[in-house]
Amino acid sequence: MTTRFFVCIAISTCIHALVIIQPWDIVARGGNSDSPLLAVPVHLIEEATEEGILEDTLRGEEPLDEGVSFEAEGEVSADYMDQLKARIFNAWEYPHEAIEKEYEGMVKIFFVLDNYGSLTQIGILTSSGHYSLDTAAMGAIERAGPFGPFTEDVSAQVLKITGNFCYVLD
Repeated sequence: MTTRFFVCIAISTCIHALVIIQPWDIVARGGNSDSPLLAVPVHLIEEATEEGILEDTLRGEEPLDEGVSFEAEGEVSADYMDQLKARIFNAWEYPHEAIEKEYEGMVKIFFVLDNYGSLTQIGILTSSGHYSLDTAAMGAIERAGPFGPFTEDVSAQVLKITGNFCYVLD
């Protein structure tokens, strides 16, 4: 009886430790993977309309910037970050379901790259409030990688990056 009790406690502890260590985005992606995702490419809009900015300001909200932006912890060359942003932007799509339901919002994501430019961790810091927009942003980062080895100016073994994906319909 005592041995069985300790084995159960050990197994339970291991399972709980794995759940705590495992990134939550894998749990969030559950769903049905058999159905194909319909998506359209996202295009960057250079200018925001004055009316939209005025409406957001009157409501007390920050105006949404269109597109993607990234910030890395530590020093990294602008060229590497520009290449990373371009690759992610080209892989980024506005999900068809979100367009039909007129979902808009901003997703704040973090991800970690190893010194070879491979994605080692990804997660959502701030959700857009819409699952399809959140997963599309994570999917863009995953599809865009690997990003290539770090340049000489990066002394760290890992690069932690936060990014904003802003979904705005015309």
